[in-house]
This record gives sequence, structure tokens and C-alpha cells, in this order.
Amino acid sequence: MAINRRPPRSVSSIKTHSGRGSGTHEAHRDYFKVGALELERSRRVKERDAANNRIAIINARISEIDSEKTALLAAASAASACDDKSDSTKKEPSGLRIKY
Repeated sequence: MAINRRPPRSVSSIKTHSGRGSGTHEAHRDYFKVGALELERSRRVKERDAANNRIAIINARISEIDSEKTALLAAASAASACDDKSDSTKKEPSGLRIKY
């Protein structure tokens, strides 16, 4: 059997092209960065639109709550006004009384 006189190969003996690139400006890197920025921008636009939609839904619910509250308070004040007219000998109630 022949004796192998070459040293064993290791990771450091692998030939690569790293570090051999010229120092000139490479346009394809800029195009890649532009593409990545466009993707991020489109994601942010979708995120903003979703947030604006959610805000619109919340604002609509707040206005519904205010209208329901106004209607309930008007009905309660009308009911208490009718009770006051029918029995004037009663002591005037303090505040809003709700019967359950």
C-alpha cells in the first residue's frame, strides 16, 4: 500500500470566490435592495389600510353606542315625566330611577 504524502484537506483548504470581488459598484445589489424595499412598502401599506379599516369600525360602533344612549335617556326622562304628571303628591325623585 502506498503512503499518502499529501496533508489532509480541511475547511480552510476549500477554494472560494469570496473576497475576490472587485471594489466596483455592482448594480444588481441595488436592484435587489430596491425590490426588498418595495416588498416592505407594500406590506406596510396593507398594514396601514387594515388599521384604518379597524379604526373606522370602532368609530362606527362608538356612534351607535352614543345614539342608543341618547335614545334610552330620552325614553327614561319621558317615562319619569309621565309619572310626575300623574301623581303630583309624590315626593320628587332625585336623579334617574330605573325599575328592574
